[in-house]
Amino acid sequence: MDEKELVRRLKRGDKEAFDALYEKYKNILLRMAYLVSGQMFDAEDIVQETFVKCFVHIGELKKEEGFQSWLFQIMYRTAYRQIKKRGREIPDENIIIRADAVDGITSLDRIIITEREKQINDAVQSLDFKHRAVVVLYYYNEMQTKEIARMLGCTEGTVKSRLFMARKKLRGKLMMFGEEGRGYEKIKNQEENRGLYFL
Repeated sequence: MDEKELVRRLKRGDKEAFDALYEKYKNILLRMAYLVSGQMFDAEDIVQETFVKCFVHIGELKKEEGFQSWLFQIMYRTAYRQIKKRGREIPDENIIIRADAVDGITSLDRIIITEREKQINDAVQSLDFKHRAVVVLYYYNEMQTKEIARMLGCTEGTVKSRLFMARKKLRGKLMMFGEEGRGYEKIKNQEENRGLYFL
């Protein structure tokens, strides 16, 4: 059954449709929430609250094909409120050490396997929430700037500006890493071929 039909059924209160959508998106949202918040217990709370809000407010979604962006937007806003409430912008230093222990997040196996890459991840985690979020969405989730703008409720120009500032801050930090700034050169070369590199 395609996603649009699942969303239509969810609007009618179909629990099986909700379960199917939950299974489809739970790990994606958990990865996003974890990378943005830096704490697994926060990420789990964020995802749980996101799905509760999804179930309660699904009737407000006008176009079924916009479900994914709408769900990601709920997650982002929930994460922002939770992190702001806890007053913790920079996650704990052991985020990477615990990454592999998370059940079901197999892509985290690829995160930070060398000391230089750990430094890069630390640089990403040191960004403030709004810059860290666009880096996660753009590089990790490989979303287009237009999609990110819709999700965050801002203009595409704002997203591009935040990405520009995030790259600038990351470069400044990475110039201090590696031999003769090789971390900076590596990140520079990756800009046209984005992927999971930052993470």
